[in-house]
Amino acid sequence: MAIRVVKSNGQVEDFRPEKILRTLRRAGASRKLAEEIVKKIEAAAYDGITTREILKLVKEMISQRQPPVAMRYGLKEAIMRLGPAGFAFENFVAELLKHYGYETKLRSIVNGKCVQHEVDVIAEKSDGDFIRAMIECKFHNLPGNSVGLKDVLYTYARFLDLNEAAERGKGKGFDEVWLVSNTKASSDATKYAECRGMRLICWRYPRGCGLEKMIERKKLYPVTVLRSVDRGTLEKLGQAGIVLVRQLVDLEPDQLARTGLGKKRLKALVSEAEQLLGEKVVK
Repeated sequence: MAIRVVKSNGQVEDFRPEKILRTLRRAGASRKLAEEIVKKIEAAAYDGITTREILKLVKEMISQRQPPVAMRYGLKEAIMRLGPAGFAFENFVAELLKHYGYETKLRSIVNGKCVQHEVDVIAEKSDGDFIRAMIECKFHNLPGNSVGLKDVLYTYARFLDLNEAAERGKGKGFDEVWLVSNTKASSDATKYAECRGMRLICWRYPRGCGLEKMIERKKLYPVTVLRSVDRGTLEKLGQAGIVLVRQLVDLEPDQLARTGLGKKRLKALVSEAEQLLGEKVVK
């Protein structure tokens, strides 16, 4: 009898152990360990099990053997922990893009032809041709949500209004319009974005170049992947402009001290960050 899995959006699909294996391997688990965990999950799975239950079981098993792999495996969940508001995700996207050569500016008020708009992130890059992009960040803190057609329509309409104002001499225009989200996009959303030349960066989209790949490629993990980061710690780190695990490793002790966290707490966070990134810091 086939085992069915209930996804976070309520949809039901067949249990596919190869998906767990693939995700574990991408998170850094050896094939032997990944296959061992998959066998245990297959034995524990039952018809109607939820994806949340599977995630919890996998993380518990992998945490006992390889904590850094467990942190990477829970990346999608960790990004959702940046909420409930979207400000932290906007900060995360801006910091992420800096590591890809962009200069970024957060939450700018820009005049459109019809109305003023708050642009979540303005990204500029001079790499041959100069690029100036307006970026809409669509954050979801609950599983099962996705970027829909109305989201890309709304973003593109704002892009048009801003550029029409620029054509009339009311400020600088934009070369590109992006929508970045921590969840998947609907087929209509991707079709419209492709048709209009919008850059859509979502979970697993574009294929091989989605948000998770941008993070994994340069180890730009959000601080929420660290197991010891609770809501209070996240708030203090955010107030100090720290949203990436890498910042805990790269910043000097006096910069980290501005968080207001105690030395012992900071030392533990840095140690956990080093473990995840596989880097030892000497300062």
